[in-house]
Amino acid sequence: MRISGKGRGLLAVTAVGVTTVMAVTAGGGAVAATSADPGPKGPAEATSPISSKERKGNFDARTPSNRATYARAAKAVGKETAASEKFRASLGSQGVVAVDPNTGTPEQVTKLNGFLTGKSSKKATEIALAYVKAHPEVFKLSESDLGTLKLRKDYVDDLGTHHISWVQVVDGIEVFGNGLKANVTKAGQLVSLQGAPIAGLVSQAQRTRGAAITADAARTAAARDIDAKLRTAKATKSGAVTKWSDGGTAKQVWFHTADGLRKGWLTYVTAGGSKSYSHVIDAQTGGLLYRRDLVAHGNGDALVQDNYPGAAKGGTQRIENLIYNKWLPKNAKTLLEGTSVSAFADVNDDNEPNPGETVKVPGTRTTAEYKLVPFQSSSSYCAVTFVCTWDPAKPDSWKTNLNQDVTNGFYLASNFHDWLAKPPISFTPAAGSFDAAGGDPVLLNSLDGAATGEGGGPDINHVNNANMNTPPDGTSPVMQMYLFHAPGADDEQDTYLPSSSSNDASILYHEYVHGLSNRLVVDATGNSTLNSIQAGAMGEAWSDFYALDYLVAHGLEKDTKAPGEVLMAKYVSHAGLFRTQAIDCRVKAVSDTCVGLDGSKGGYTYGDFPAIGGAPQVHASGEVWAQTMWDLRERFGRSYALSLITRAMELSAADPTMLDMRNAIVQVDLIATGGKNAGILWQVFANRGMGWFAGALDGGDSRPVEDFHIPPTGATSNITGTVTDKDTGAPVPGALVFIGGHASGYAGDYSAVTGADGKYTITNVLPGTYGKFVVSGAGYEVLGKPLTVKAGGTVENIASRRNWAAASGGGTINAFTGPDFSPQCGPGYAIDSSQGTGWGSTTGDDIGTPTNVMTPKNLDIALPAAVNLTKFSIDPSNTCGDPGSSSTGKYRIETSTDGTTWATAAEGEFTAANRNQFNEVTPTANTTGVKFVRFVMLSPQVPDFATNCPDGGYGGCQYTDLTEIQVFGTK
Repeated sequence: MRISGKGRGLLAVTAVGVTTVMAVTAGGGAVAATSADPGPKGPAEATSPISSKERKGNFDARTPSNRATYARAAKAVGKETAASEKFRASLGSQGVVAVDPNTGTPEQVTKLNGFLTGKSSKKATEIALAYVKAHPEVFKLSESDLGTLKLRKDYVDDLGTHHISWVQVVDGIEVFGNGLKANVTKAGQLVSLQGAPIAGLVSQAQRTRGAAITADAARTAAARDIDAKLRTAKATKSGAVTKWSDGGTAKQVWFHTADGLRKGWLTYVTAGGSKSYSHVIDAQTGGLLYRRDLVAHGNGDALVQDNYPGAAKGGTQRIENLIYNKWLPKNAKTLLEGTSVSAFADVNDDNEPNPGETVKVPGTRTTAEYKLVPFQSSSSYCAVTFVCTWDPAKPDSWKTNLNQDVTNGFYLASNFHDWLAKPPISFTPAAGSFDAAGGDPVLLNSLDGAATGEGGGPDINHVNNANMNTPPDGTSPVMQMYLFHAPGADDEQDTYLPSSSSNDASILYHEYVHGLSNRLVVDATGNSTLNSIQAGAMGEAWSDFYALDYLVAHGLEKDTKAPGEVLMAKYVSHAGLFRTQAIDCRVKAVSDTCVGLDGSKGGYTYGDFPAIGGAPQVHASGEVWAQTMWDLRERFGRSYALSLITRAMELSAADPTMLDMRNAIVQVDLIATGGKNAGILWQVFANRGMGWFAGALDGGDSRPVEDFHIPPTGATSNITGTVTDKDTGAPVPGALVFIGGHASGYAGDYSAVTGADGKYTITNVLPGTYGKFVVSGAGYEVLGKPLTVKAGGTVENIASRRNWAAASGGGTINAFTGPDFSPQCGPGYAIDSSQGTGWGSTTGDDIGTPTNVMTPKNLDIALPAAVNLTKFSIDPSNTCGDPGSSSTGKYRIETSTDGTTWATAAEGEFTAANRNQFNEVTPTANTTGVKFVRFVMLSPQVPDFATNCPDGGYGGCQYTDLTEIQVFGTK
């Protein structure tokens, strides 16, 4: 069992002898970051010693790092029958059939310009199931499989659309993740089917062994995986679920991987601080099958403010009765435990309301409570318009406003709960809202960690941030609101206002919206699928959008026709830029707050995704989506824009790209108006680079290709060609050929597999220039480039280099040093031709003890033949959910003709700029007749490694990783 590290952000070091080449890239691991992190242009950037902790990221053994291997996808596409191809064609040029590479069943079947069925008066569930039964050529579900479906939810939104989900159950145990989802209009039209249900489930379950480890052992393994210390807790059994008194749970589930069905334990562990994770632990081996970071990084008369202390609008405390508004019960006296929020000051960050941390219900017979006490001498940034609420230089000064801080946070969260429940958002209990009656009120921890540091203040991990974890419906989320401005840092080192995030409505509302998006974008079993970098970026963008929409709609912030006015976290950044740009920056807008880090003027487009913050990152990269949502608000008005955006989350494919969400928004308009606004919607997205020909491989693709065209009309075309070996000219059979971003990635539409002669044909393609045309053959490199498809047909022949290291072509791991973290990230993943998996190792000893001295780790690859080498191609990225600093930094490549005598062929150093892509390295010596290649990791990408480790918070102090190595040459 691999033990996780934790740490803080990373800086780049200088690369040596590395050339970056165009390559197909994926995110290389899901992003888990606290949601209120300042953008790289934020006020704390200059010389602040403060940065967010690196966290263990997400992991999914079904599609590691949310990206299936091309080999699995090729296998799925290769099983297409004439009947299934006929079905695809029947959906037209904007039809979508996305096939899950593991199950071979659809992840999504839908149309962007129409419905799958006509109007019907039958029950929505009957309509959906009838369609599945009518098309066994696509869904592949037998009567036995249909018998495993158990209705979990039939929720009707405010447009009348039914959002239905079925879980699959065998022997009383539910399948995790896979199932069936359907969306049916109020008129009985089938919009889409999703979920990748498992075919042959009953027979697979009969062949699967029972559990060998207990629920308690699974809980322990999950905690160990995230390097968490569990508190002693009492266990009780409630049906199939084991519950612990600390809030943790465990229950058995079926878990389907590419290698078949396994029995696992689904656990929820909350271990203090912000360590709240869901896991699926293999019930036989105790190994890791799934990990998801749930944190997104954020008598009754009370004195509250609606915006922030000192704001021109909503900046003065006023009286609000918490009982009259039904946020507290009538008999509430001692605790702020309300109908949707339970609030206290978690100053020691143990997630428990200890003595001195709770707040009495405000209000006396004669006065409202609690008046804010300003600390205007604590910083040069304090002003009448930006009131400081504590002094980082004075021990325990945060205690002065503790009651006010908690009460204000309680008010804001309760108020926002009610606002989100109203149309057009309609985030109600049926949709998954947070309510005490449903057993899942928001647990609001104000002043989180305020007493964790020396000298009566917060430590560096409890400042300048906020976060919220969101478990599935029925389990309470935890919202942690931190102080801003680090003790010991002057105003040049930390330029944030000495304040609290519970007093900044934009930050608290931002955190709350993570709950909205994580409850609406879910799989068939109700688990959030916002896992990858594009999905995570949209999560941050939605949080900014809904928060700022509220403030503008209530006249608390100004938004005129001038661009660049609407700023996130205006309070803590004292009117500076918290993100890199304002949310209302239109494309080509001219404003000081609409300038990118590179000096470019105007709002962002899709192609800016990897560069907005200098490197792909959910907060910065998400700004293009936030600005696009604001475009919709300006074009359609806030009410219809909010309806489009919210309802699209409910229609969304799992782990969506921004292109997937574009499609869902177009479909919402189809439901609401019959598609009257489709042309305008496509133009809005095309203006932001998300046009018809834009390309993205999947949600993990951190380098999408932009396009500015609306969907073309007219006849479709075909792409034909031959894939050959670049060196020998021989045909390459079984290669996957596809167009990324349409509409379902590389195992669905716009894809084909080469035959024995290397030939392929992709049919029903609309003409135009597509950004990502991709080819991947067994034992060959992955190639990606733009392709222009012409009316009447296009011939595209591809010559691909043999990758002699690839396992699919005969490469094998001959030896390695360091620990073996199989099955989730063993050495073999470095040669599996997928940038979604990789080899995870340690920096020092085999158990991951943090160190500032690298113990070199080497990987020896036996090639299937003797090769005269020409190039190496390396993706040095972090993997297995490790943070970015775990990427390979310094490296050496050695070669051998016999596996015994080794000589250096190349060496250098990778930086953050080299992550999530292949980087070509030219060997300088020892290239002839090579039978073995050794890759040596000499350091992680920890800045100033010797100083920042072992006690620094960098994951690279514990782990060093390699995502993929390719070896090219001639036999």
